[in-house]
This record gives sequence, structure tokens and C-alpha cells, in this order.
Amino acid sequence: VVHIKDRKEIIHEMKFSPDGCFLAVGSNDGPVDIYAVAQRYKKTGECNKSSSFITHIDWSLDSKFLQTNDGAGERFFYRMPSGKHLTSKDEIKGIHWASWTCVIGSEVNGIWPKYSNVTDINSVDGNYNNAVLVTGDDFGLVKLFRFPCLKKGAKFRKYVGHSAHVTNVRWSHDFQWVISTGGADHSVFQWRFIPEGITNGILEATPQESGIDSHSEESDSDLSDVPELDSDIEQEAQINYIRQVYKEDLPQLKQQSKEKNHSVPFLKRERAPEDSLKLLFIHGYRGYDCRNNLFYTQTGEVVYHIAAVAVVYNRQQHTQRLYLGHDDDILSLAIHPVKDYVATGQVGRDAAIHVWDTQALKCLSLLRGQHQRGVCALDFSADGKCLASI
Repeated sequence: VVHIKDRKEIIHEMKFSPDGCFLAVGSNDGPVDIYAVAQRYKKTGECNKSSSFITHIDWSLDSKFLQTNDGAGERFFYRMPSGKHLTSKDEIKGIHWASWTCVIGSEVNGIWPKYSNVTDINSVDGNYNNAVLVTGDDFGLVKLFRFPCLKKGAKFRKYVGHSAHVTNVRWSHDFQWVISTGGADHSVFQWRFIPEGITNGILEATPQESGIDSHSEESDSDLSDVPELDSDIEQEAQINYIRQVYKEDLPQLKQQSKEKNHSVPFLKRERAPEDSLKLLFIHGYRGYDCRNNLFYTQTGEVVYHIAAVAVVYNRQQHTQRLYLGHDDDILSLAIHPVKDYVATGQVGRDAAIHVWDTQALKCLSLLRGQHQRGVCALDFSADGKCLASI
């Protein structure tokens, strides 16, 4: 065991080089320290161009280069293991990256919604084999994009379940699974990757369990002749009409219009990937601030909740069936005394109560408009005809 303390602030990111010879460690101090593994982690270099804390780092395939992202939204390249800053665009263009977890770069321009902050997307991970990219953001969404994702406003598939920030997303070593971790919901989600064309058997996604195909609600046009603008509406807003147009200006304007039409073709935003994800298992249970929220069904399955998901767990088969009707933290759960019906209440301004069937995982009744902050307790009457909520 080797103990090293070169920085005062917490370590935010660390990665071994693909050849296993070096370890890159990025902290909130700003620099990235490079250590030689064979020399008992002797420090061999330092990458110090960042003006803010390090958020993401990636090694090149040949272990000769490193790219970094920081909290100021900057992206830098370094030569390894010295840590010398790399500025040659031609050299940078020829680098092949072993992994892609950086949120900033031309390769991932399309993942950013309009009017978003540089901290809104917390984590990404690229899958080179299937040319897709998974992201986790501050809005509790896991999204699947095509990769590389060059055009702004790219379409995506989005998946719900987390009720707070998605702090990290990663592919498994065989690229068959995606693991996402929640922040305040204290949960780990396990998603099965469903390649394009697989629509039968256990991998078939039902409408209730699958994600939402988004056509990018942030954009209102598929075509844009200005890369930075997503619609004719926004393009119109950029035009300055202050100067009057005179008759002698017409020939010049016609020529400019003709050149523009020939030189700038219409660009179509990247469509959503045909591949998809299916949520199969969740690790976690909300017991730190909720009570009386775990029950047995009449078939012997266990029902409980975590994040914005109600879980029906089969102990014999070690499988879960998931009710995904909620859009925020579930705070309370009650089971019907006679039938396999469950009531779950969530947090929110217009806190909803869902009464659903544990076999079909379908919502039987949606009760809202009575609670303003959250439903902290639920219980059925002895005959199951009434439901009390607090």
C-alpha cells in the first residue's frame, strides 16, 4: 500500500493509463498529477493549465496523451508523462481516445440542451462498439445519444427513475450494462443495453418500463442553416433590421443570398439512437427517513420503494419488477389488505398518490390535488374500501 498526499483538496477524478504504467489524479486544487506505477507511484509530471477544479480526464489509446475538463468549462490536452501542454490542432486531431468520459468537446456538443449550465451534465460515457453515448444530468435523467454527437440539439432517448441528480454513469466492461448512481436518492440503477433489432424475449421493453423517445424538447426545428441556431425563430431574432435597404443594394443582396445557399447546406440534427436501455435492477431502499414502507404481497414477493420507483422483488429468482409511474421521490407506501394493490405517495407541490396493481404494474387510480408538499403516510382501511393519506 502506497500513501501519497500531494494536494490539499479532495480528489475528484483518477484513471490508470491503458498500458497500466501511469496513474492520473485530478483534484479540486486544479492540477492533474501523473504517477509512475512501477516506481511505487513516484510523481513524474503535472498538468497545470486548468483554472478550476478537475471534473473529467481521459487517456489516449497509446497512453501518450491526456485530455481534461474542469469546472470552468475548459478542455486541455497534455503530453504524457511529462504533463506538457499540447496546443497543436493537427496533433490533437489525430489522437484516438481509449475512453470518453469528458462532457466538454466538439465530439459531445449535441448533448447540451439550450440555455444549460456547464454543471448541468455530471457524467458521460462513450460506447465505441455501438457508437452510443450515455449521460447523467442534474434533472434526474439518464439519456442515450449517438456518438460522436457533433450537432447541437441532437435527439436522444431519455430514461426516468432517479429522483435527484444522476452523479455518475458508466458502461460495464462488456458494454452490456449501464450503471447509474443517484445523489440524494441514495440508489444505484442497473440498465440493460438493448442493441438495435433485439425486440423479443426478456429484452423486449414494455411501454411502462422503457424510456421516453425524445425529439429534443429544447428545439423546434429539424433543419438549421446556422449551426448555432436550432430554429428559424431563433435565426430571425438574430437578424438586424436597423439599416434601410435601398434599390442599389439589391444586386449585392441577391449575390450574397446565392452564395449562402450554395455554401451552407441545411444541417439536420442527429436522430435518436435505435438502441435503447431497460431498467432491470435497483440497489437501495429508502429507510433512512421513511418507515412502514416494506410489505409482502399475497404471492410472497416483497414490495418497497427507492428514489421515484416502486419495486416488486422476487426473492427466489432474485429479480425485480418496477413501477415507474412517479416523477419524484416516493415517501410512503401501503398495501391493500385483500388484493395485490399498492398505494404510493410522492413529494411535490401537487403531490400525487398512485394506486397500482403489483401483477400488471398498471396505475388503477391517480389521486392528486389534495396535498401540497408531499404524502408522508398512507394506509388502507381493514376492508380495503378506503384509503387514508397524510
